[in-house]
Amino acid sequence: MHTADAAGTAPDFYLDLPDARIVATEALLEASENIADTIDARAMSCIYGDAGLGKTFSVRAALKEVAPDLVLLLQFRSRPTPRDIRMELFDVLHLEGKPPAHPSEFDRLLKQALARRPYIIVCDEAQQFSRECFEYVRHLYDTGKGKSRPAVLFVGGEECYKTLYNEPALASRIYIWQEFTPMQPAEIAKNIPLFHPIWANASPELIDFIDQEAGGGTFRMWSKITHHVLEGMKRRGLSEVDETLARWAIRRSRPARPVRRDNDR
Repeated sequence: MHTADAAGTAPDFYLDLPDARIVATEALLEASENIADTIDARAMSCIYGDAGLGKTFSVRAALKEVAPDLVLLLQFRSRPTPRDIRMELFDVLHLEGKPPAHPSEFDRLLKQALARRPYIIVCDEAQQFSRECFEYVRHLYDTGKGKSRPAVLFVGGEECYKTLYNEPALASRIYIWQEFTPMQPAEIAKNIPLFHPIWANASPELIDFIDQEAGGGTFRMWSKITHHVLEGMKRRGLSEVDETLARWAIRRSRPARPVRRDNDR
């Protein structure tokens, strides 16, 4: 749902939503506790769930108290290979010289570098990882000892969970599993008025209506809807949200109906 410019800094809201606030949801508080425990145990953990539920945002919010130079964020736009992971670690560790040409030499260099400080490897969008990539990260983890072993966080969608769970050598090493799910109506009623000032005085009925129609219990959709509502209020000279404006924002926030394909006959 959200991104951050750098690990260890406060995360940014989706669409850079002005005046949005971090809400201490149950999932965020649980993630903060789980991440702290993972770091303390120098363990590997997995935080997973559908897109838009706030996994990345919660992880980076929890890591904001950690020294930024200890957080090694690995994030790839497409499916990486073990060599891609080697190269990314070489960059985020700020190692000097040219990357070694041979994998064994490269791995030896990375293991030595990772043992120097209590690093936290964050594998974001880990649903992109193949079994070989997970195994490679596990290999780096297993070669560490005691407090010199890096803590590892896998953060991703359902495929991340499935790959890890279905490989016994990987699943047995996961210290904590946390699944992110959509907020329930009671959580929406509690959290959305705290999320942005425009919802502070909105009626519970209006908030529930918006969530049922489009919000879906996810902060990403609520960020999008809020952004549209703010634009609509500015255009119309409004100071409060009403149902007419909410319906307009909802129409802009989602497809009106499924796109018809040629073979849908």
